[in-house]
Amino acid sequence: MRARLVLGLCFSFLVLAACGGSTPPPKTAEAPKAADPRAAATYLDGVKLLGQKAGNSEERAIAAFEAALKIDPQLWEAHYNLGVLYRRRGEPRKALPHLEKAHEIEPAAGEPLIALAEVQHALGEREAAADLLEEYVKTHPEANDVRIALTAVLRERGEYDAALKRAREALVREPANAPALLEVGRIYKARGDHDVAELVFQKVLALDGKNATAHNDLGLLALARGDTQRAFDEFDKAVDSDPSFSAARMNRASVLLRSGDYGSAQDEYRKVLDVDGQLVEARVGLGICLRGLGKYPAAESEYQKALDVEPNNPAALFNLALLRADYLNKKQDARELFERFLDVAAKDEGQRALAERYVAELSAPAAADSGDEQVAEHSQ
Repeated sequence: MRARLVLGLCFSFLVLAACGGSTPPPKTAEAPKAADPRAAATYLDGVKLLGQKAGNSEERAIAAFEAALKIDPQLWEAHYNLGVLYRRRGEPRKALPHLEKAHEIEPAAGEPLIALAEVQHALGEREAAADLLEEYVKTHPEANDVRIALTAVLRERGEYDAALKRAREALVREPANAPALLEVGRIYKARGDHDVAELVFQKVLALDGKNATAHNDLGLLALARGDTQRAFDEFDKAVDSDPSFSAARMNRASVLLRSGDYGSAQDEYRKVLDVDGQLVEARVGLGICLRGLGKYPAAESEYQKALDVEPNNPAALFNLALLRADYLNKKQDARELFERFLDVAAKDEGQRALAERYVAELSAPAAADSGDEQVAEHSQ
């Protein structure tokens, strides 16, 4: 079978940082209200593990939260934390029932609701995510964080008028709310109204000149306008404003990667990983660079490291499967990886059709050399 991918790119690494709708962090501060004190104590054991750096601390935390639920199945904080952790590990289908249960037990809490909507969105259930957030906003009009999450979901669904209405509602309550203003800018950018988007992003910087996310958005806007040099400058300003902010460096690396400058792109990804070695998107990006440089075993190692962090990360599964199918002659391993990808990827993921073709051909007694080549487009 000839390689079908010229560049072997799967999934967009352009990062729209800090957008509404991203999963909130696990709960770590408050002691839960449990019917059985043993459940509360076991839950707090899990919380303590979340703050540790040991390699297996997350797995031990998951075990602690599960143990707490065996004692008290109504401990919504444990369900919520399990949902967030499974989502972080790239296992949204495992996250979904826990977040649904957390929201069922504590419907007034905003965190499980936003996390549940984010997982639904990740699984391609965008209408369900929007409906969930919409209903909450109706009964909790003061919940601006949920309103902004709803704005992001509506924007990504292409419902720009409805998204703009929700963002403006948030701004009526908090005129200087930066996430709401950023969403307004993103809506205008998505509409192609680049001049208006620029004015909105600049307003955020007028309120806070060190807002790294605004600089990142300006960089993405510059890319949409075809101004690569300005995009790089804005991404640099974002990093200068917040040295721990990896999204801008990731975006810089993505531009280099798409241009075929694998050497420069790998340098950027390595810098990101120096700061956060657990960032799966950077690990996958580095793997793609190494594959482009012909360093196939090194690329395989990077994809595997990504899967060590998130065992079902779709981008890592897909790219590792491609590498093993087309460059390492590991057909059986590749087929199993494609099948795992199809099991965890969102319903509308653009690479599903290509993965299905590979599974069919790799399952055949003898895979014919089709001779066709195709560039796999990024999907966000």
